[in-house]
Amino acid sequence: MVAATWVLNAVLWDPNSGPGWHDWLGLALTVFGFAIAFWQLKKTKSASETATAELNRARKKLNTDQLSAVVNQMQIVVADIDFAIDSNDREVAHRALLRFSYVAKEAEAILGNLEPDHGPLQTRLTETSSKALDAKSSIVGRPNADVARTAKAVGVAVSSLTVEISGLIASDRYQLGEDARV
Repeated sequence: MVAATWVLNAVLWDPNSGPGWHDWLGLALTVFGFAIAFWQLKKTKSASETATAELNRARKKLNTDQLSAVVNQMQIVVADIDFAIDSNDREVAHRALLRFSYVAKEAEAILGNLEPDHGPLQTRLTETSSKALDAKSSIVGRPNADVARTAKAVGVAVSSLTVEISGLIASDRYQLGEDARV
């Protein structure tokens, strides 16, 4: 029994005989520390993914709200073009067609920030904007210009784009969990 105690003490307390209890305790604490570190890394990754998802959601909401403001401007342009066609008012048509070209460029930029890709819609906005500028050019400086004939095709295209973008806004708001009414 004395020999067993002496051997046990020699193994546990003799610095030359191998790892002691303090070495094993240090190893256990190190493993525990690494476990805590990995757990914290996992929590940090999860928090980072959640923050990224919320940032993307906020970005989508901001873009949708901006697009909603652009649609309001497009609706005003449609009303002005309709008024210009009904009254054959060259000045109102000129301003409305020019304003649409600015609003279309703004809508294109906003659509470029949205997922999924809205390339075809952006292309139609560009084409309609060019048509609006061409129509404006054919009206300017011509006192007897046929505003109704010149602006009617552009007005129909602008109305169509406005409805399509309004639907896109309603869809995005629905996905974001908001009221789908625009």
